[in-house]
Amino acid sequence: MAVPVKVPRAARKELVTLGENIRIARLRRRLTAEIVAQRAGTTRQTIATRRFCRLWGF
Repeated sequence: MAVPVKVPRAARKELVTLGENIRIARLRRRLTAEIVAQRAGTTRQTIATRRFCRLWGF
């Protein structure tokens, strides 16, 4: 089980904004999360914002 890490508020805000921007760009290009994950060499769960936020304790 992942242990939440204390992340400064400003860093959290920037990471959330980054995640939102990636999602918006993906949707504009009509790409699925699966395709983006394959291109990034990772899994769909890793790039999903909700999953990311859970891992970092947001």
